[in-house]
Amino acid sequence: MKDDSLSKLGGACSILVGVAYLLMGITYLLQPAELQAGGDPTLLWPTLAQSPPMHTLQQWAGALAGVFAIAAVLAISEVVRPANEGWVRWTSALAYLGYAVLAISSFRALALAPTLAEAYMTGDASTQAAIVVAGSFVDLEPQGWLGFGATGLWMFVVNLLALGRGTWPKTLAYVGIAGGIFSCFVVGGMVLGIPLLIAIAGALGGVIVAPIWFIWMGLRLRQANL
Repeated sequence: MKDDSLSKLGGACSILVGVAYLLMGITYLLQPAELQAGGDPTLLWPTLAQSPPMHTLQQWAGALAGVFAIAAVLAISEVVRPANEGWVRWTSALAYLGYAVLAISSFRALALAPTLAEAYMTGDASTQAAIVVAGSFVDLEPQGWLGFGATGLWMFVVNLLALGRGTWPKTLAYVGIAGGIFSCFVVGGMVLGIPLLIAIAGALGGVIVAPIWFIWMGLRLRQANL
């Protein structure tokens, strides 16, 4: 009898990742500009102290996406592995690392950001200057090379391989390829300092493409329809 426990678990987690990505993208876009990438760091902490809910929701969504995605990557990679074991194993290992970094960074921000925001509001000028500098170390990887770049590469590769082998529907594969590209656009926007590129990638990739792909993929895994 075939053991489909990995598909069932991975499918459920993939659906949860899709929901978390949707929440992460929406909350990012709804935050004040000061809390988005490229915002003025001297305005970040007072803004965060005055309006923390969206930032908190975004970090929780990122943390849960990172945790659930590890099971999703396991199940999805197993399905497409016969197409090219070398590429699938390498990129899935990078995806595990990327999603772990995303989860740790988000949990770290949840723990540190409120304390730093309160200290900024109650501190003197020298304390505030120190917090502005220290704030840049809250995120484990400010440019997103692992949390977005490595995970985007994995998504691109598994869908490209699935497209070539007909492992899942072409439309689903094309959506996944687009999701991988948008994820890499986030890295490009952070590295080049282009907030607009990050916003576009977040709106199209985070709110539309990634949720559709993960939820659709999760449903297929749950139904053992791959």
